[in-house]
Amino acid sequence: MKKSISGLGFIMLLILAACSSDDDNTPQAPGTASLVFPENNSECTAGISVDDHNSSIPFEWEAAERTDSYRLRVENLNDGTAQEFNTEATSLQVVLQKGEPYSWSVTSVSMEAMETTESESWKFYSAGDGIASYAPFPATAISPEPGENITAEGSKISLQWEGNDIDGDITGYDVYFGNSNPPETAIATDITESQLTDIDVNSKTVYYWRIVTKDAQNNSSKSEIFTFKVD
Repeated sequence: MKKSISGLGFIMLLILAACSSDDDNTPQAPGTASLVFPENNSECTAGISVDDHNSSIPFEWEAAERTDSYRLRVENLNDGTAQEFNTEATSLQVVLQKGEPYSWSVTSVSMEAMETTESESWKFYSAGDGIASYAPFPATAISPEPGENITAEGSKISLQWEGNDIDGDITGYDVYFGNSNPPETAIATDITESQLTDIDVNSKTVYYWRIVTKDAQNNSSKSEIFTFKVD
């Protein structure tokens, strides 16, 4: 009986060792690519003009650990159209419209791991011929996050967003808010803070909001329409 128990214990140790070995060999997620160019919140001037309306823009990033390939995503912030490219290199030329605002990010992909890892998202303007000043970048939502379910405190909520401008001359924001899509009611105009508090809401209701960003050159930009639901 003692030999039998001892043998069983030995087998269990082997199983535990094998499991531990399997855990140690679980593929790690790929590393995060560090973006290099186009620089964040900048005008991209290194593009090669293709024609009157388009330029070929170089995208560059640093190699990430445990990564076999990359997926570059470039989105036009005015119309929301996006392009995606797969490459094993750490640079790629992409033809884009001149004078348009874009965001870009890089996703690291590994053939061994199921997970992927996304980089930061940077914004830039594609240089436009003869453009003296650029409109602000469309604002991005910070809180509530797009699609978020939130709980109102005393039937009140706050909105917070981020605005950026190449020329650094943002003068104010208009806030459109309501339960119709698109929101048509401006609940605040020409405010200089990038947040608005004490907004009345009802429970079990979906709301939509949009930010119009203005600058000193009379340029303006509309954000995408953000949405959230009050529980």
